[in-house]
Amino acid sequence: MQKFLLSAILFFLVLITFALFFFFYETQYFGSRASMTIVDISAENSYVFTNPLKAQANGKDKIRVTIFVLNGQGLGVPSKKVIVGADPRLVVSNVQDTTDTTGKAIFEYSTTVPGEYYLDVGIDEIKLPQKARLSFYQ
Repeated sequence: MQKFLLSAILFFLVLITFALFFFFYETQYFGSRASMTIVDISAENSYVFTNPLKAQANGKDKIRVTIFVLNGQGLGVPSKKVIVGADPRLVVSNVQDTTDTTGKAIFEYSTTVPGEYYLDVGIDEIKLPQKARLSFYQ
């Protein structure tokens, strides 16, 4: 009986030691990854989408421009103010001009003047290489 009790105590000590080691290892290597202090925006990884590709220039139909602001690892960058170039012939609705947790910002455009419009997209001091292409027809 004494051997069994001694074995059980030794087993639990080894188990507790392993659990403490694993806990400290996890918090050291995995806890710091999620807390980023400096977030770099990658203009090459960020995207601009328009949907639909064409809309009628009747002042009612809208084209939605969705911008994904991503970092160098392809992860969304939250809480960034997105600025899309203006054109006096376009009516813009800022649906969401600050990025959410996935790095997404959304704008909607309508017009009564048919044509193709190319709008610059910027975040902070960074200008994206992609432009928003809006196509309105009569």
